[in-house]
Amino acid sequence: MTNREIYVPPTGPPRENPFYPGFFSEFGEEKVRMLFESFYDEIAISSIRDMFPEDLSESKVRTADFLIQVMGGFPYYSQKYGPPKMRARHIPFEIDENARMVWLDCFAKAMEKNGVEDKHKEILWKFVVEFSKWMVNKKD
Repeated sequence: MTNREIYVPPTGPPRENPFYPGFFSEFGEEKVRMLFESFYDEIAISSIRDMFPEDLSESKVRTADFLIQVMGGFPYYSQKYGPPKMRARHIPFEIDENARMVWLDCFAKAMEKNGVEDKHKEILWKFVVEFSKWMVNKKD
């Protein structure tokens, strides 16, 4: 474990899941996987690259599995890795607001590259903005 002080965002964890029933079936697993291929391509050239493993291929699968599950798709993540507990899994990494903004920028670019439709983009963005707030564990 770490000896540093862990910051806890005052807003707490996300309070709602913005994905409506049927969102995943409209969006589709293939598009989620393509989205994270592009996302990690962006991470690879970002200023937060050193927070990620050298080989990003497992991260692409793991993160796509997580989002597929959250969107209402098959529970790949839980079946492969156990309960998500994403904040706890991210505590070893010092994530401040700047890192969060870079992460969000990579996600926005990935959505653009993959031509995510506006109706889906709005909901995905709402999710990642709220989710990423909860991942911040270091005060600026």
